[in-house]
Amino acid sequence: MKFLDRLNVRRGAKLLAAAVLSGALLFGGNAFAAPNDDDMAAFREAYLKPEKTTRLIEQYLSLVSNNFHLDINSKVQVTVDGVLTMDGEFSWSYTNLKKNYSTNNFIPFYIEQQGNEMTLYVKRIGRWKKMILPGLPSGLAAIWKSSDNMLRENIDAVKAVTVLEDTPDMRIMDVTLDGKKIAALLERNSQESFAGLKGDELAAQQAMLKRWITAIGADDIKFAWTVNKPSWTTATTSFDLTPIMRAYSRYVLDEAAAGRVILTDEERDLLDAMGYYAELRAYTTRVAPKAESLVRKPADLTNVPEDDNALDDIFAEMTTVVEK
Repeated sequence: MKFLDRLNVRRGAKLLAAAVLSGALLFGGNAFAAPNDDDMAAFREAYLKPEKTTRLIEQYLSLVSNNFHLDINSKVQVTVDGVLTMDGEFSWSYTNLKKNYSTNNFIPFYIEQQGNEMTLYVKRIGRWKKMILPGLPSGLAAIWKSSDNMLRENIDAVKAVTVLEDTPDMRIMDVTLDGKKIAALLERNSQESFAGLKGDELAAQQAMLKRWITAIGADDIKFAWTVNKPSWTTATTSFDLTPIMRAYSRYVLDEAAAGRVILTDEERDLLDAMGYYAELRAYTTRVAPKAESLVRKPADLTNVPEDDNALDDIFAEMTTVVEK
């Protein structure tokens, strides 16, 4: 069986990383500029103020359904030269509703990106393993660079802005992004991360990217943005990624129904819950980049082995009922 025919949802790190990064990267820094009217002009004013210092964001993401609950707490740091790092913890609870059996997992992780390569490290049973994350996560990270060229490319991605409050200290806005334009931007930004891939591995990653891009482009993306006006920096964001997650899950279920991918019963149940019942929400808060609060690479990440199946045992633990 070719790898492309096997979706293998158990490699959940890439799916989860894309979800958390979509929040922290797409909305945690400057957002997208917009056409001129009063509210759009207010948005443009905040967006076009350049940031010349290290950015530090605390990110909280929650995925909730009828039988599982995932929390991701993390801190995202981007330096002036564009190096991105993130550290945090996955916390996952799963309950088998038929047999009243529950499991819980806590998984430390660390992410770094330099150039086109993003690497995810996860810690299991006291040891770190790493996974390379090409595709969407790398495309999302590119948005942080805020170059003049990037600003011009993003200029028409906003469909609507409503200023809710505007004082000398803060500006609070509801923002609507055009999902199709965001999807096209992310697809283009993701391509360079495939440079080192070939064969089935390249085909599998391109297929995953296609699913995410289709999901992101299926609807508009809405979020609330609070800006600190004296410094013109992001204070907080709040957004709902449920439509994207549900669209992605349903897309995969449709592919399985058409015979293009193969799912286990466990994988099908998980995707069904994510496609119809689960909710995915995220929040970010700006943090002052003081020396004691900066993201630092764990000391024991030297010579960590690469393992694309690093989270397979986690999925098995979470969904396996112990017969008593």
